[in-house]
Amino acid sequence: MATRSLSALETQEQRFTPTARQLAVYDALRQTPPGGTTLVGYGGAMGGGKTRAIAELAIDTALSYPGTNILVARQHYSNLQTTTMREFFECLPERLIVGRQRSAPQWVSIRDVAWPGGVSSTIHFRHLSEWTGLGSEQYGAVFVDEAGEVAEEAAQMLLTRLRHPAQRQRWFVAASNPWPGWFERWFARRELDESAFAEAGGRIVYIPARIPDNPHLPDNYAAQQQALQPGGWVQRFIEGRFDAFEGQIYTDFDPRRQLWDAPLPPFARYIGGLDFGGQSPRDHYTAGVVAGITGSQAPCGSNVVIRLGEFEDRGPGVTERLEQWQHHWQRKLGPIQWCADRSQSAWIDHQRRQGHRVLPSKGGPDSVNWGISLVQQRLSQDPPGSYYTPSMHRFPERMREYQWDMKSDEQSPKPKKVNDDLLDADRYMHELTILKPFRTGTAVITTKPRGQIARYPD
Repeated sequence: MATRSLSALETQEQRFTPTARQLAVYDALRQTPPGGTTLVGYGGAMGGGKTRAIAELAIDTALSYPGTNILVARQHYSNLQTTTMREFFECLPERLIVGRQRSAPQWVSIRDVAWPGGVSSTIHFRHLSEWTGLGSEQYGAVFVDEAGEVAEEAAQMLLTRLRHPAQRQRWFVAASNPWPGWFERWFARRELDESAFAEAGGRIVYIPARIPDNPHLPDNYAAQQQALQPGGWVQRFIEGRFDAFEGQIYTDFDPRRQLWDAPLPPFARYIGGLDFGGQSPRDHYTAGVVAGITGSQAPCGSNVVIRLGEFEDRGPGVTERLEQWQHHWQRKLGPIQWCADRSQSAWIDHQRRQGHRVLPSKGGPDSVNWGISLVQQRLSQDPPGSYYTPSMHRFPERMREYQWDMKSDEQSPKPKKVNDDLLDADRYMHELTILKPFRTGTAVITTKPRGQIARYPD
């Protein structure tokens, strides 16, 4: 792929002068080996030229590979129409268009007059809030704008669609501002197995987008925004930092500080939390966390929570897989006391019939914030009052990405209902850290913030 591959455009139509960062995206794609795939993350500050790059890349790809299929996508169709699509059609000369569908889902076919008769490339425009319908599509290139809005499952599905025969180099380009999630993990933190991907002809490239790299912005753009925006916004959207964002819930969580990477101490008892999801691939996850609470003989002191295992899954058969996971830990540890969402009484009854000791959670309008405070109290202690073990890979990701819904009522904030199931299970489990067993077979949970006592039969 040439730096500017619009060979079909006349000189006066070539209005795009790529920035150095945009050229780096072109270079990364050009270096894809024949038959290989390149994943590019182009992310960082606002005003870095990401949306314009997506539009130009889509046109260039269509003209570089006659007959290819291309997807340009964003989470919501209304946002796609007013941003990326508008930019795309402002850049595309109408004389190249040989077909267009203006109703959703929109597409446009373009061709160079030098191509063989009947050959054209098609660019499709779709939203990704409903991504399961993409299962039968095939694309040569996928361009995702504002990837921080998009679910990781949607991105994973799109990777499986990169197989169009007309394009011998397959490309996946995601552009995003610094939001926590899969974009950060895939590209900024490099958590994918890049060596295994390279052996299969794949490349993963991260290209930061910074305001100074875009000469088309006003000279005082960054200075004005730094003066107007709050500190968290400046760090994230102006400086392009992924390590700071407004609304993070567990601000005291440090994946290094709270990692228990040492021999396990003796435990006084074992507890766990459960959150039940659904059977379809798009339902909420079914999740579980199991932990030990240290006794007085532990070198780290008593009443320290060390998380030992995690479960996060969904789809057909998830109930059986959860129970297998529970039985594994019960065989390894012995009796475990579980706590689950009070509103999921049918699942709690099912668990009890299977022989598990399960208590319902506190429940009530303030229970979420109260549970979060229980988790936060342990995180903020010095040394920490809770840890996780190295085998838990999902847990630190979920903790870092857990955030308040900034659109919710400020008087009663609520967490965003996105990939929160594992942390819900962890929150229920923390209610058991203040549980006191009684000889009568009754358990008392003392809720210190309000001084209430709730009794549940064990």
